[in-house]
Amino acid sequence: MHILFYSDELASFQYSATHPFKPGRARQLMDLLNRYALMYEPNQKILKPEPLDEKLLLLFHERRYIDLLKKCNSGEFSLEMLEAGIGNPDNPVMPGMLDFALKASGGTWQGVMMLLNGEARFVFNPLGGFHHAGRNYAEGFCYINDIAIAIQECVNRGKKVAYIDIDAHHGNGVQDAFYASDKVLTISLHESGKTLYPWSGFEDETGIKEGEGYNVNIPFMENTDDEVYLHAFRELVPPLLERFNADLIFVEVGGDAHREDPLAHLSLTSNAYREIIQTINGLSDRIIATGGGGYNVFKTASLWALAWSLFCDIEPEDNFAGSVGGMMFGPEAHSGSLNDPPFTVTGGTKEQCMDHARKVAAFLKENIPLLKS
Repeated sequence: MHILFYSDELASFQYSATHPFKPGRARQLMDLLNRYALMYEPNQKILKPEPLDEKLLLLFHERRYIDLLKKCNSGEFSLEMLEAGIGNPDNPVMPGMLDFALKASGGTWQGVMMLLNGEARFVFNPLGGFHHAGRNYAEGFCYINDIAIAIQECVNRGKKVAYIDIDAHHGNGVQDAFYASDKVLTISLHESGKTLYPWSGFEDETGIKEGEGYNVNIPFMENTDDEVYLHAFRELVPPLLERFNADLIFVEVGGDAHREDPLAHLSLTSNAYREIIQTINGLSDRIIATGGGGYNVFKTASLWALAWSLFCDIEPEDNFAGSVGGMMFGPEAHSGSLNDPPFTVTGGTKEQCMDHARKVAAFLKENIPLLKS
C-alpha cells in the first residue's frame, strides 16, 4: 500500500503572508497528482494526519521547551522564547502554531507505524520533514523534529534506520539527534555550510562514540549540477545503504536543491531527483518520505509529484494537455510533463564543483568504515 498524508486544513496554514515556508505547496501537489493521473491506483490511499500525541514529543524534545511551545500556541511571547529560537523572523510566535506542528508531525508518526506494522510499503508526508528543530530550540522554520521523534521510536523498537536528506540545507537537527548512535545511518547531501544555512554539515562531521562513521555529510559547492551531484551520490549512497541494511529508510525530499529555488544555490533539475528516488526505491521495501524545504512553490510541488509517481512506479499522464481553460500552476512550465530539460554548468565553475565533489567522496571513502571495501 502507498499512503499519502494530506489535509486541506494544514495546507491552508500560514506562518505569515511573507514567510517563505508555504504549507500550501501540499495543495499544489494534490492538484498535480490529479492532473497527471497519479492518485487512482487501488493500492494508493490518502489519509488525514492525526495530531501527534504530546507525550511523544519527549522522545526527542525537552519538557521545558515543550512548555514554551504551548505558550507560543496561544500567541503568548516571552524573552525566554527568544533564547529557544522562538519569536524571530524564521520561527515566529503564532496562535495555533503547536497545533499545526503536531498535526503535520502526526503524519510522519502514523506513516512509520504503518510501515512497522506491515500496513504500507511507501508513505509520503509532504507536510512533514522538520529536520532543523533541536531538542530545546526551534530553528529553520522547524519547531518539532518529527523525523527525530519517529526514528527514535524505531530505535527503541530495535530497528536500524537509514536517513537520507536531499534538501539543499544540511539536516542538522537529525544529525545532532543520532550523532552518537550506530543504529541510525544519517546521510545528508546539501549545499556546503560555507555558503548556506545552517552553516554546518562538513564531511569531517562523521559521528562520535558508537556513532563514529554513521554520520555522512556530502556538501556541494554553489552551482553544482546534476552530473556533479549524481557522481557523488552514485559513489557513496548505494554502497552505504546496501552495507548498512536498514529496516526502513527515511527520505527528506526537499525541493530546494532545484536550480529555480530562490533560497539556495544548487543547480539540480528533476533529472537528478528522478535517479536518486529510483535508486532509493530499489533498495528498500519500507520507505517514508517527507517534504522538507522548497521555496519555489510550483517547482517543489512538481518535484513531489514526480517523486510520488516514481515511488509508486506510475508514469505521469497529463489529463489536461492541450485543453482550453485547463489547470494552471503559476507560470505554466509543465508543458505536459513533470520533467525538466537537461541543464549543465560549464567552464571553470563546473571543474571546481566536480573537483570538490571528488575530494569529498575520497575523504569519506577513507574515513567511513561502511565505504571501505
